[in-house]
Amino acid sequence: MLDLGQVRCFVAAATELNFRRAAALLHMTQPPLSRQIQLLEDNLGVKLFERIGRTVKLTTEGRVFLADATRLLNLAEQAESTVRRASKGKTGRVRLGFTGAAGYELIPELLVAAADVLPEIDVVLLELVSAAQIEAFAANAIDLGFLRPLQSRQKLEFLLVDEEPLIVALPRRHALCQFERIELKQLDEQPFIMHSPAQGKYFHDRIMGMLAAEGVNLNIAQYIDQTPTILSLVRAGLGLAILPASAQRFHYDNVEFRHIAGNTIHAEMSMAWRADQDNPAVTAFRLMAAEYFANAANAANVTNAKQAAPNP
Repeated sequence: MLDLGQVRCFVAAATELNFRRAAALLHMTQPPLSRQIQLLEDNLGVKLFERIGRTVKLTTEGRVFLADATRLLNLAEQAESTVRRASKGKTGRVRLGFTGAAGYELIPELLVAAADVLPEIDVVLLELVSAAQIEAFAANAIDLGFLRPLQSRQKLEFLLVDEEPLIVALPRRHALCQFERIELKQLDEQPFIMHSPAQGKYFHDRIMGMLAAEGVNLNIAQYIDQTPTILSLVRAGLGLAILPASAQRFHYDNVEFRHIAGNTIHAEMSMAWRADQDNPAVTAFRLMAAEYFANAANAANVTNAKQAAPNP
């Protein structure tokens, strides 16, 4: 096993070809340096230097070893630097779960910001519905999640990063399209495409609770997990649906959207992480993301305030 201290002494002496100058370079006296090189030669079983009077030159073995020894020291310095950066969260890997809704704008824009602030952190993306992300946390398959907040048996921390209103999706030429806003009671007995109670639990429970509070009875045609499929069934005229406003970004033909009159219930998007996680890279990314979303919210509030202000 090579001793890095001995290798460092050899490289200094091989570079200077003068033991006195090499010792000074390493802030030591010449005898200890000579002793370290002798121990290295004994360990390797070869002579690395030819000593003729006061002249020192490398042997053939010494010239061959110098190249590898220099690479070895460079790798050692790189490893030391890497582990120090890792301890500060400047490098490492983050496994990031996200829903389809988060993947449209939120995640791409966050990754652009992260590339500037934390360029050496490798982000591994996994697109999962919210319920699947809860399971992935339990299986230690993701480090951070962007999901609709759900109850979990595992202790998770949540930070609200975005929210949006719920709207009604209708097939074009449906009778309710004549209204700019739709009362929930107008959905009574309408054929409905509902989020599944398992994989779509967040929206299923939220929408069912909202409609039950208004005494609305639904004629549920299908239970579906994903928003794009729900929109496809709405486009085919198989029913109506209540979706987050971001569903309008899919631009489905033959589908129209209407706001819900008097609705104050919003769909939330949260960043989640395990309370017991201790990966410095995950902590660094999480803090960066929290600051990014706080700045984005402040900028949006300023813009909204300017738009709401009366013209002078």
